[in-house]
Formats: sequence, structure tokens, C-alpha cells
Amino acid sequence: MTGYWGWAGAAGLTSAALYLSVVLGCPGAFLLAYLAPLPLFLAGLGLGLTALLAAGAAAFVIVALASGSVIAAGMYLGVEVLPIAVLVRQALLSRPVSAHPGPDGSGGGVEWYPLGRLTSLLVGMVAAVLLVIWLVFASSEGGLEAAVQSFLNAGLQGMLQAGGAEAEEMTPAIALMAALFPGIAAASWVVMIAVNGALAQGLASRFGRNLRPSPDMVTLELPRALLVVLIVAAVVGLVAPGGLGYIGRNLLVVLGIAYLFAGLAVVHGFILRLAARQVLLVVVYVTMVLFGWPVLLVMLLGILDQLFGLRRRFAGPTQGEE
Repeated sequence: MTGYWGWAGAAGLTSAALYLSVVLGCPGAFLLAYLAPLPLFLAGLGLGLTALLAAGAAAFVIVALASGSVIAAGMYLGVEVLPIAVLVRQALLSRPVSAHPGPDGSGGGVEWYPLGRLTSLLVGMVAAVLLVIWLVFASSEGGLEAAVQSFLNAGLQGMLQAGGAEAEEMTPAIALMAALFPGIAAASWVVMIAVNGALAQGLASRFGRNLRPSPDMVTLELPRALLVVLIVAAVVGLVAPGGLGYIGRNLLVVLGIAYLFAGLAVVHGFILRLAARQVLLVVVYVTMVLFGWPVLLVMLLGILDQLFGLRRRFAGPTQGEE
């Protein structure tokens, strides 16, 4: 029992230190802060929800004391601890089924909370927060878009001027960035959480401490209701004027991340049938990171898969695991 709480405390201390790296101006702070969710996920997926909450509480206290700000600690609680706690709670849910192995091949008699529903939950939480923020600013002049432009103007004006930009050139550039800034920022957070969750599950499995089997990426299937919400956001973003169109476009960006993961599941399903699958997967991911636009193709692939069942039609059996 002492070891249990010791590991939970160590996870909280590590997460707090990584989160505080930006505040304290440490070298490589961005990368360190990006990994702040990892210890929390390790505590939750390796020890359970109670350990995760204990780690989060310890980290909350450390962040408050080290930063001297309850607001900073509250941000940590809302951005890191609470969403991860919700995801881990759902990820550890299981129910008995037939004596046959579950759809992820993880052992007979037990069905674990599906990867697709975890993805939808993550994206849904972020979309809900973004919608609440939009409502908060709805009564102010210019709404959320004006607030984002003001924020970007204050943060980027000096940088743009240092790069030689003239004052009249800065306004269009900032307006262009502001158009999708909330959605892109929220989508980046979704990717950060997903990457850290996957890393934590992989590490826990590697050392035999995982509480649930690792789900197969190829089995990721999103609820059909999510596609309806995506279409509504797209229509609102394209035709609605003012702030309503603004939030529609930004929600479209966030919801599209779910279909990025679904498209990657299709890609994995195809590539894992091939002999050079490891090299091809690396090429796919590197291409998306370097060029950006292939991300849109993968999202479209995820949508087409949900509409037409591409994996069921063409993928066939895979060779090995990803």
C-alpha cells in the first residue's frame, strides 16, 4: 500500500514539474509541458482512478505553491487532471460478454470500453468547453472572435514587428489567424491528450502494469451521431453569419480530429496487411507532420469509412499488430 501511494505521489510530482516548466522558463519547456499528462495517465491506467486523483491532488498543491497562483493551479486541474480522470474512468470500464474474445482481441469474456467512444468523449468534452467559452463572450462586443483577435494582437504584435512587418500588414495576418485559432488550439490539446494516453498505455503494457488490454487502433469506430454533429457544424460554419458561423467553423476543426483518428485507423488497417508496414506507417505520419495537407485527406478517409465501411470492404485480415 505504501508503494501504491508512493507511485501516485511521484506521478503527481512529475506531472507538476513538467507543467511548471513553462512557467519557470526551463529549456525545452514546450516539449516538457506537452508530456505533463503522461504521469497522470500512467497512474490511472497502471494503478487505477484513485491513484490518478491522488496524483492530481498532489500536483495541484505543488503547482499552487511553486507558482504562487491558485489560478495557475486551477488551470492545471481543469486542463490536465479532470479530463484525464474522466477518460481513465471510462477506459477502465468493462463488462462480461460471451466466452469468445472481445472485438479488440483482448481476452474472452470481457468487453472493454471501445476506443471509438473514448475518442468521441475526448472530442466532445473539448467541443463543449469551446461552446461554453463562445457563450461567455457572446454578450461582449464582437464576441469570441474579437476577444481572440485582441489576445493575438497583444501576443504577436511585437513578434511581427520584429520580423519587419508594417502595422497595416499585421491586422489582416492576425485576423486570418484568429479565424480558426480556438479550434486549432483545442484540436492541438486533443492530440496532446491522445498521444500521452497512448504512450502511457504502451508503457504500462510494456512493464505488465496495464489494467486493461491495449486496444487495436484498427478497431476504432466512431458513433454515427458524431457525423451528424460534424455536418451541422459545417453547415453553420459556412452559412451562418457573425459569431454563430465563427463557432461553427471552430467546432468543425475540433470534431474533425475525431475523423483524423478514424482515418488513421483505416490507414493502419490497410498498411498492416503489407510486409513493410512499419516503414510505411512512419512515412504516413512524417508526411502529415511535414506537409500538413495530408491530414485533411486522412480526415476525409475517416468520414468515408463511416459512410461506406471501407475497412470491412477492403482491409481484410491484418498481419501482426501495429
